[in-house]
Amino acid sequence: VNAIKKDENGRPLDNQIEYPVKMIDNKIIPTKDIKDEKIKKEIENFKFFAQYGNFKDLTKYKGGDISYNPEAPIYSAKYQLTNDDYNVKQLRKRYDIPTNKAPKLLLKGSGNLDGSSVGYKKIEFTFVEKKGENTYFTANLHFKPSNDE
Repeated sequence: VNAIKKDENGRPLDNQIEYPVKMIDNKIIPTKDIKDEKIKKEIENFKFFAQYGNFKDLTKYKGGDISYNPEAPIYSAKYQLTNDDYNVKQLRKRYDIPTNKAPKLLLKGSGNLDGSSVGYKKIEFTFVEKKGENTYFTANLHFKPSNDE
């Protein structure tokens, strides 16, 4: 985990501090002592999108632009979401998103369209996309076969 300090104008300073971490029981744990309690709590409370995101209602999304190539197999799906969407609410709760505009959701991946296979998945929520201003959230997942025997 990296912490980037900013100057009085909000620009990042070039004094990066690294905090080594490991994941135990689905929780991020610092491996070295952190004196700054605020940073320590932020690290311990951090969750990856894959830990809280939920696409169980994906079949209820309407008006999507979906393409699928079963030969590869790869897929892409784009939806206009509302601010009532569970994932949008979760992102707004966790991050300071400076717009009330509802995002577009872009899903890309390899494997079966139903998401049941190994391969990569890219999830992108775009709140604002225009020259000079982009507000978006991206998560990338890579699923590998388990080593269960």
